[in-house]
Amino acid sequence: MTPAPPSPPSTRRAWFGAALGFAAGLFDFLLLGLAGVEVSPVVVGFFALTFAGFGYAIGLLLDARDRLRASAAALAASHRRAAHSEKLAAIGRLAAGVAHEVRNPLGVIRSSASLVLEDMSPGTDNHQAARFIVEEVDRLNAVVTALLDYARPLAPRREEVELAGLVTAVEPLVRDALRPKRGRLDAAEGDGPALRGDPDLLAQLVYGLALNAAQAIGDDGRIELRVRRRGPTVELLVRDDGPGVAPEHAARLFEPFFTTKKTGTGLGLATAARIAEAHGGALELVPGGGLGPDGRGACFCVRLPEAA
Repeated sequence: MTPAPPSPPSTRRAWFGAALGFAAGLFDFLLLGLAGVEVSPVVVGFFALTFAGFGYAIGLLLDARDRLRASAAALAASHRRAAHSEKLAAIGRLAAGVAHEVRNPLGVIRSSASLVLEDMSPGTDNHQAARFIVEEVDRLNAVVTALLDYARPLAPRREEVELAGLVTAVEPLVRDALRPKRGRLDAAEGDGPALRGDPDLLAQLVYGLALNAAQAIGDDGRIELRVRRRGPTVELLVRDDGPGVAPEHAARLFEPFFTTKKTGTGLGLATAARIAEAHGGALELVPGGGLGPDGRGACFCVRLPEAA
């Protein structure tokens, strides 16, 4: 595909500067006239054109500065994308190696521990030890699976889907996660505009953010899921009244493997951000948007383009 030719630089600011310079020259002529100083029209024209030339040059310089800043920002964004892609490739190689070297031994350990568990009397120390082995093997296997899922390239299907319907579909799962804490889920009604996206990936996105909120709140805490339209985009807000995100952690929140929890892989929010980006959207933390007093808690906003 042949790249489009670069657009010619805008000279609007340059001509505006020229007009200001020309006006400044005429204004000086008027002031001299009011002061009783006679000036030749040729001299007046020369100074007016000179000021106009200076204004035109300054306008061109300002336009060039803005174009350089935009080019630098685009180059920095390209470098970030390249670094992110390289990091994903490294994670993929790591995950593939871990899966190959670890999963088979983990399967043998789990099968052996399960057989031992069947022969042990419930309540004994040996029974508890065997059950602990099975649980830890399952946890390690979940970590390997999360690594593989995160490193796998996303290729979302494109079909019409309503985000509000996905919220309704994951509600029972979220309520189950909230039950041990006696938490409350409020799924606010939205107008449900349609998207073009992958319903499975978007459901994973909604559930992942809701589960993250469920893990963050305390007993009797509250979570709110809301879908709303904002111009050409559809927004999903996931809010809670938990402790919120510390300012020093906000910048690294969507980095893979970064977590402030005692358990977890640190891939939940990173995966959610990848899914949003794969659909042409973005995932952001909204400071001060929580459900607690004075906006305490966390508020995550997913912005996705509405279906054309």
